Amino acid sequence: MKKIILIATLCFANHICVAQINTNLVVVSQPPGSLLSWGTKDLTYIINNQIGSAPRRAVIKAVLTTADGTAVATSNLAKAKVINIPTGTLILYAADVIPLDVMIFNGKYKTSLERSGKLPSGSYQLCVRLVTPTDFIPITEEKCRIFNLASFQLPIPMMPANEEVIEAEKAQTAMTFRWTPVVPRPAEQVKYIVTIFELLDKQTPMQALRSNLPLVTKEIFGTTQFIWQPQLSFIKTKIWDDPQVHTDDKMVLDSIDATTFIWTIQTLDSRGVPFGDGNINGDGISEPNVFTVIKDRRRNKSGIPARLIYLDYIRNKKN
Repeated sequence: MKKIILIATLCFANHICVAQINTNLVVVSQPPGSLLSWGTKDLTYIINNQIGSAPRRAVIKAVLTTADGTAVATSNLAKAKVINIPTGTLILYAADVIPLDVMIFNGKYKTSLERSGKLPSGSYQLCVRLVTPTDFIPITEEKCRIFNLASFQLPIPMMPANEEVIEAEKAQTAMTFRWTPVVPRPAEQVKYIVTIFELLDKQTPMQALRSNLPLVTKEIFGTTQFIWQPQLSFIKTKIWDDPQVHTDDKMVLDSIDATTFIWTIQTLDSRGVPFGDGNINGDGISEPNVFTVIKDRRRNKSGIPARLIYLDYIRNKKN
């Protein structure tokens, strides 16, 4: 009988403690993919210790799952910071509620964070409650909120287009580079880095990206356009020895001056971290475009410009 009374007393005392402390969890519907970027506007945990109640000590238990209930992360309560709850209202933010050094992430979510600093896109649910510091008994009701991490499309290089051939007379003055913006439009400002390399003879585009020093590295904010004034002579005479090229065409190609370039876009977030979520390439670099600048405008006996002969040549060679 005494045991039953003791249990009942403890349950009643716990109910009173829960009633004395009210909490509210606010999470924006679409926060940044990087949990490190979460600030005061992204997550707010409001604790209200009723007037007349004594100050309390507690730790925060946070559980993160996907919308279908798959476990993503949970607080390591043994390492969680003990917080002092005064009488009145205490407001905490993401750094206090889901500190990354305390959260234990599972499987692919841990891999994603380690690789890109971000979680994969998708729908998530965060549940938070206060528990006692030693035995982790709940002292508040659990509050849960659902949020979404958007899947972003990295920029696509548009101009110069892939395999475009440009006459040197037009390219020497200025060349315009354009690309699509990040989609959907992120809440934070992103930084684009335009990088241009020369593609040397017998190099593949990937070899040029990995081995060559860039001719241009330009940071762009607030626009998706960059104007390059190359100030190059574009004198790179190529000698062609291909039996598939017609004799008249080969005479033109033998004396053509053609310089090939490869360019790409890297997208960074407001912290300088490669933009995107855990499902895409962790470096934030879009697929590159290759283009060629031709200086010689002479025509063959058929009257076909050298530019068109060269364009047809490199396309047939690729196929």
